[in-house]
Amino acid sequence: MFKKHFLLFLFIALSVQGQEKSVRLKGKVIHANKGVQLITVHNARSNKGEITPGNGVFNLSVQLGDSIHFSSLEYIKRVIIISDYHIKNKILNVYLEPLVNELNEVFLDKKIHLDFSNLYVAKNIQLDVDEIDLRKPPNAVKLTNPNQRTSFNFIAIISLFTKNIRKKNREKKALFNREEKAKTIFLENIIDLYGDKYLQQKLHIPEDRIYQFIEYCNDKGVTILYRNNPIDVLDFLVKRSLEFNKIISVSHE
Repeated sequence: MFKKHFLLFLFIALSVQGQEKSVRLKGKVIHANKGVQLITVHNARSNKGEITPGNGVFNLSVQLGDSIHFSSLEYIKRVIIISDYHIKNKILNVYLEPLVNELNEVFLDKKIHLDFSNLYVAKNIQLDVDEIDLRKPPNAVKLTNPNQRTSFNFIAIISLFTKNIRKKNREKKALFNREEKAKTIFLENIIDLYGDKYLQQKLHIPEDRIYQFIEYCNDKGVTILYRNNPIDVLDFLVKRSLEFNKIISVSHE
């Protein structure tokens, strides 16, 4: 009897402990400093999720180590693993990159021929045939180019021209995507680069406001410094911290 009670107590304790590890996490899906709507946010462990509204905000119950999937037809899919930092701060901001859809190339390199051999003609209809019908057809090259210096394949030229344009567009899109990805990684790694303690002790950012401060810096254009010297980035953070701390101090008054 005692053994049964002990096992029951142990099961209840483990269940309560498991429930205590779950936290309600608030987050936002962002692209180009704006909330993104219609993004599916799914917790693979609990098999629960939601779709973001116009402001991109979501609320989800998570546990340490959960895989949170963010997917959409218009954005590249991302998977975030819930860490101690997320559990502690109960916040998760996710930056998505748009998909680049490219149309398949179409080459107009085939000639079109019209076949009139099977054209239906009603019986008992007499078709007039005159001297013009018996003549040899004119030379198209002479009509379009009397000097006959050079014959051009205009379709091939147009195809080559448009192919070069498409290639340049693809290169521009690829470069843009690489830069956007680099900016996203740079923004997400600011905390790791400088550390929580530095942001708290040197910049006087409250621990529960660190993510909010990073978002504030993002709105102020910190990502354009992703190629700059770390000293330039640090100078930017110091200046923005003065503004940010002033804002939050006013909000507490």
